[in-house]
Amino acid sequence: LTSCHIAQKMDAYVASQFNNKVPKPDKRTDSTIVVDSPIPSDPNELSHTVRTSKHLFLLLYWKYDYRHTCSLNPAIGVNYLRKGIYQQSGRLKQKLNGQQLELTIEQVPASFAIVDKGVVLLLLLQLDKYYVEADPKDIIVSYKVLRNGEATKTGKITIDNIQRNKPMGIFQSWKGATNQFLERYNADLTEMSRAIVNRLLAEL
Repeated sequence: LTSCHIAQKMDAYVASQFNNKVPKPDKRTDSTIVVDSPIPSDPNELSHTVRTSKHLFLLLYWKYDYRHTCSLNPAIGVNYLRKGIYQQSGRLKQKLNGQQLELTIEQVPASFAIVDKGVVLLLLLQLDKYYVEADPKDIIVSYKVLRNGEATKTGKITIDNIQRNKPMGIFQSWKGATNQFLERYNADLTEMSRAIVNRLLAEL
């Protein structure tokens, strides 16, 4: 984690996991349920990683916090959520009873950090804690139900982020940790898409 080149390597590695392309949203011909997002994203950048460090020097010990924070293209998370919602469209259509549903994803967790946090005691004993820190942001989705083009119901729901920080293995590399996070990111957002649909079914 000390190399100044790891930030660039992380971005290159993340890009390789997506074949150097932002995942495209599923094409839909059915306009009954429409999922969109105003969150800006750069189609030419899959991630942007920044290295930061903090130090606290005291009399008998000093603390440090080194981290590489990787901000993913928000379109990745938005597309995961969109796909998960569309996969459950049948449940929503039954409740809509011929109406149209417009969903707007306003916020989605889209970053993670590989962290090396530790303390040095009396310049002799060094204790390190390596872990992957998840983005704490929750998911926010607004919705509008329409009949013949007229809104019959509007609302906004917040889904608690189920992502949690995860300790790194003793011999786990940053590549292994990054790959593990990206796999978990997909699975967690798919799970949270189910929570979105469940909340919608309760409110519609």
